[in-house]
Amino acid sequence: MARPRVPQAKAEVAGAAIIHPGRFKGRKVPKGTRPLGEPYAKMTPEQREAWEAFRAELPWLNSSHRPLLQVACILRVRMDDAEVGVNQIQTYSAILSKLGATPVDETKVSVADGDDEDPDDRFFGRPN
Repeated sequence: MARPRVPQAKAEVAGAAIIHPGRFKGRKVPKGTRPLGEPYAKMTPEQREAWEAFRAELPWLNSSHRPLLQVACILRVRMDDAEVGVNQIQTYSAILSKLGATPVDETKVSVADGDDEDPDDRFFGRPN
């Protein structure tokens, strides 16, 4: 089976788009994606807390990830509150994988500290 394609945003965060630019050259980025946004209104306070934790842990998530993230939040809270079955653990693991949040993916993603100078600043520099 072929490996799943890495989303463009994740590749940029991980640096894969820089290391292997040919892999992402012809790839089209979905238009109109919005930021992740606020949790769903019907989520419990604990699920909202999980949402914010995921937002901090996975900066590449956007509005198209919202339904999967909602399920991940529900399962994350259930795992903290009560005993869960193997099915729920497998479902949680599969969702984390789809969101790019597994330990294997963790080694592939590195978020910049924000202290690095943007190379485009020399062209679009700040005014004096």
